Amino acid sequence: MSETEQQSASGMVQRPFRKGTARRTIFGYVTDDHPGLDKVQNAISAVCGVISAASIVGIALLTLWEVLCRSFFGNPQGWVPGIIEQALLVSAAFFGIVTAYRGGAHVAVVSLFNKFPVPVRKALLLFSYIVISICLAFIAISSWRAMYFSYRIGEVMPPGMADLSVPSWIWKVSIPVSCALGLVVVLIDLYREATSSWCITTTDYDPGDATTTPISGRASETALPTAHVLSGGTS
Repeated sequence: MSETEQQSASGMVQRPFRKGTARRTIFGYVTDDHPGLDKVQNAISAVCGVISAASIVGIALLTLWEVLCRSFFGNPQGWVPGIIEQALLVSAAFFGIVTAYRGGAHVAVVSLFNKFPVPVRKALLLFSYIVISICLAFIAISSWRAMYFSYRIGEVMPPGMADLSVPSWIWKVSIPVSCALGLVVVLIDLYREATSSWCITTTDYDPGDATTTPISGRASETALPTAHVLSGGTS
């Protein structure tokens, strides 16, 4: 019995266009070839995911607090928008990008990518990792310089303003830190892809989507919609 027939008999139908063999986790993938590197990448993804989620919760709570104070007590909290805009939104976005990359949660189309032969797909993956690494390194270095400059001159919001009088470098630290963590994750993918055989795409992790609905016959199987899901390795 073929693999597809076994999946059909068990009620698990693997979506087409996905050839990965990795096992999904909450914050990434687990493979058999480099389990140690998987742990590093998934740990970084988990830390970034928790920070991003905490930032989103903080945005919701502070927004609710501001609405209550403004609507029921006539006492708007002017410091709330500053914290949300300068700290929480930035943290949610930049740390969330790292987790989205590792977990394959970003949006892309792989129908064209999968039409190429394996060596071409591998070359495209390597090229994409190099480009992403350069971009992350540039953002990390630039944001670190901006943060350090703010720290060196003692930049702080003047007293009497609506925003909290907190050193400005604190709001800026999340960008270089998140980009540095993201760079580590991408460089590991670059290393894994570059050191593996050109006959396989090592970092095209995603095994595809599956359904647990029992399948009765080939007609039901072919009627399922095709899901094009891009893994963390095909950015």
